[in-house]
Amino acid sequence: MSLEEYYKRLELPGTATPADVKRAYRRLRAKYHPDRNKGREATVEPVFKRIQEAFEILIGERKAPVSVTAQPARAATPTPKPPPRPAPQWTWAWGQTSEESRAETEPPPRNPRSGPPLRGANCLTELFVPLEAAIHGGDVEVSYEVQGVCGQCHGHARGRCPVCFGKGVVSYRKCETIKVEPGAWDGQRIVVEGAGHPGTNGGAAGDAIFTIVIVCSSAFRRDGLSVACDIEVDFVTAMLGGSYEVNVLGRALPISIEPNSGAGTAIRLRGQGLSDRHGTRGDLTLRIALAMPAAAAHLTEQERDTLRALFAAAQRRVT
Repeated sequence: MSLEEYYKRLELPGTATPADVKRAYRRLRAKYHPDRNKGREATVEPVFKRIQEAFEILIGERKAPVSVTAQPARAATPTPKPPPRPAPQWTWAWGQTSEESRAETEPPPRNPRSGPPLRGANCLTELFVPLEAAIHGGDVEVSYEVQGVCGQCHGHARGRCPVCFGKGVVSYRKCETIKVEPGAWDGQRIVVEGAGHPGTNGGAAGDAIFTIVIVCSSAFRRDGLSVACDIEVDFVTAMLGGSYEVNVLGRALPISIEPNSGAGTAIRLRGQGLSDRHGTRGDLTLRIALAMPAAAAHLTEQERDTLRALFAAAQRRVT
């Protein structure tokens, strides 16, 4: 496979700049991430993995397979030599420039020697927060990658270490449970001290900085800060009206049904939607979907005749 194929995975021409690669990766990652495609994980996950592979190869984080052929050299511009240090571990957050991300995700130095303790780098990671946790708060689990000094050779391998292959550092995944407060918003940052890249020579670890990305399940429709969903209401309650309790966003929610509510009738609950950084709250809209009450299957024939007579009498009064 040629490098051109990896550019095509990111929907880019072979002449794309590194900045173009990063922008395309962020866009496609947001579109095909399994956490943002509930119910379609099996479909989008292979696409997501191919996008991830292409990005890592094009920025130099991952070595391309041996069969990959080099991209043809341009006549006017010689191919620059790669930098002596390894490519940084890139993690992305919404609304942040590549320079900011680079500063916060720079991995620990290679081949550390004895010397003063050095604090580890910060790690910037996206935190995909379900809608219910964003509104009501809750714990969200996250797995992310950090880099630390190789435990086998302690950074002095010089190419002979079978674990790090001479890099002096190894990558591994950490798991954290993040407490999300009620009213979280897109782009909000949560800092967990000491959960970033490990330090060297006994230095403290850096911080993990999580940027919130709110995700909705297919049961909800989002419009800015407002969200909407359908609720099932039996036709007797919809016809007669009264108090009703529904389970929405993991909580029992008491509502009031107006008499003669039909399918599609909207019940708007002001200020019960999502928040922004200024504390503004959107609305939660519930749309009625009519359902048959379970007791209808146990009506006697006489009771059914009585219902028919009642509706027939009401129809005569209308006409």
